[in-house]
Amino acid sequence: MNIAIIEDEPAAVEQLRSLLHQLDASIHIMATLDGVSESLAWFQTHKPDLIFSDIQLADGLCFEIYEKIQLFTPIIFTTAYDQYALRAFKLNSVDYLLKPIDKEALAFALDKFKNQQLLQLETLQALIQQQAFVPKVYRKSFLIAYRDKLLPIKTADFAYFFIENGLVWGQLHDGRKYLIDQKLEELEAQLDPTDFIRANRQYIVARTAVTSIEPYVHSRAIVTLLPVAPFALIISKERVSFFKKWQQGLV
Repeated sequence: MNIAIIEDEPAAVEQLRSLLHQLDASIHIMATLDGVSESLAWFQTHKPDLIFSDIQLADGLCFEIYEKIQLFTPIIFTTAYDQYALRAFKLNSVDYLLKPIDKEALAFALDKFKNQQLLQLETLQALIQQQAFVPKVYRKSFLIAYRDKLLPIKTADFAYFFIENGLVWGQLHDGRKYLIDQKLEELEAQLDPTDFIRANRQYIVARTAVTSIEPYVHSRAIVTLLPVAPFALIISKERVSFFKKWQQGLV
């Protein structure tokens, strides 16, 4: 566990350091910070697991730190005064310890922090497991507005979707094409990635529409589609390898 201590009294730092190591030898004290200014600078580049924070520091109250930097790190406050308790608990407070710090009170605060972390981890794992058993449902069909009616068209009937003159079109395998009232980004999220791929900014392509992939200048690739695409489909250098693997069903 990585800990930061904000405390301007050397004796208080040493007492806290000693008690922490007695309670948990695995604790690593990343830094001891003695004021608001030093803490503001340190937290710009460091993220401990837990903060022990005195309230009255040499150059101001510790609350100035948390008002200027958004920290989500849990805090155990340590102070000789109890008038700041309500203000402290409005932050990410785990506990509020009065000096001189009692070993049992400190142990209770540490256990409280660890239990909170364990509960958060268990909750996260439970959510992950729930999501793992909920299959993603992809779009099976479209209702396309055409003249004065709606045409039901299966997703599998589309060869590709593309942008032309700022409009999104859906090209069918049979040669017909229809205006689609959605952005490519929205379609990308709705289509099964095993069957369709966002090839570049202008195209979403069905695997069944690809007839050839050929080398192109600057290590890019040019893709031939059927039906023939209205303009060249170029795959960027960074995407060529992934596109080829996708076409083979390897991703």
